[in-house]
Amino acid sequence: MTGHALALTVADRARLSFLGDTRQGQVADLVPLSTGAVVSGTELHAATDDVPVPRRHEKARSPATLAAYAASWRRFASWCDARGGPPLPPHPGMMVSYEEGLAVYLAEAADAITDAGKPSYAAATIGAWCTAIAYYYSEAGLPNPVSSAVVTGTLEDIRGRREEGGFEPDTAVPLLAPMLARLVASIGECANGWRGHVAARRDIALLVVQYAAGLRRGELVGLSIADVSRMRDPEDRFLLVGVRANGGSPAGAEQVLVGRGIDARTCPWCALLRWLVVLAAFDRAVATVADDSVAAGQMAVQRLLRRDVSSAELHICERDWPYFRRAGAPLFRPLDRDGLPHEQALTARSVPNILKRRAAEAGFDPEVVDGLRGHSAPAGAVVQALANGANPYTVARHMRHRDVRTVMGYDRREPGSGVSTADHLGL
Repeated sequence: MTGHALALTVADRARLSFLGDTRQGQVADLVPLSTGAVVSGTELHAATDDVPVPRRHEKARSPATLAAYAASWRRFASWCDARGGPPLPPHPGMMVSYEEGLAVYLAEAADAITDAGKPSYAAATIGAWCTAIAYYYSEAGLPNPVSSAVVTGTLEDIRGRREEGGFEPDTAVPLLAPMLARLVASIGECANGWRGHVAARRDIALLVVQYAAGLRRGELVGLSIADVSRMRDPEDRFLLVGVRANGGSPAGAEQVLVGRGIDARTCPWCALLRWLVVLAAFDRAVATVADDSVAAGQMAVQRLLRRDVSSAELHICERDWPYFRRAGAPLFRPLDRDGLPHEQALTARSVPNILKRRAAEAGFDPEVVDGLRGHSAPAGAVVQALANGANPYTVARHMRHRDVRTVMGYDRREPGSGVSTADHLGL
């Protein structure tokens, strides 16, 4: 990769023509150029595949996030390399031309169309690229190019053209409470044989716990058995879900309180306990039987399911929780071809796949199934909580959003609905 600046072609610059003459001189006014020493693109990126190692903020990002950033950065670096320059400006004075280059990069991606005539890249994907690029520019001590006038103007133009073309933003279909109840009921009814019942218990617990605790899919699959416990308060009201920030240690986990559910079928405690007893029976048998431990685990699970014939419509919250020798083992695991749990955890990619498959089995509309994502459950929890009158600040704390405006972006209530603040002013 060379150390020269980007060489934008005539076609590249034509993509920016929508900004007209207002673009000229505007970027430098809005984004001050750095006067400090900057690591050059040649030094920091010797090759397209040589992704820089984050320095200043490496502890503030999870490994999965850094991996996603790296993939986005490699794509941008490859694009820059094709135009004769590194992904970072060799000199801070070149920031304006690199902001224009980023705008071209985003506009080019936004113009890509699939064979079906739809945008190749969703708005969320383009936004994720911007976040990654801003991160690496920050690491190099450079201003954020995404906040420049030319890039923000490009992003606004992309949104406007997609709205005119009838393309809605690629947002997840929120999984609301009635939808979750329908899913859970369908999963239970469709379970056949002991293998089907094991999978049903896992999937119900997975979806209900994610919904109740507002977990991102990475947080969900990162849970260990030890991360979930009863609070043991005098009234025994709350379940503690330890969400480990950025994949960190259990000692740094943030505790999320989850109460009991009214309906036993969607009660987080009941759903989780039904899955935990399966894991406990299997793990205990495997740990205590030296010869053919897998067969012993299978027999233990089958015996458990034959004995446990309690109706899904009855609460089992008061039962004692099982004991685990390896409490650090993953809570949610894939199942092998024999229907038995693996030792490793589910991947984050498995979460939307399970949700989509179960929704299709439940007879959901194909468009709804297609719109379900890995964060449909926490998104639906926010929408449902606000619709039920929850305080946005309380919702933000539960969902671990730093800014309440993020929560209000999920507000689907009609203007004027609910109780007016004026009713509480003592007039």
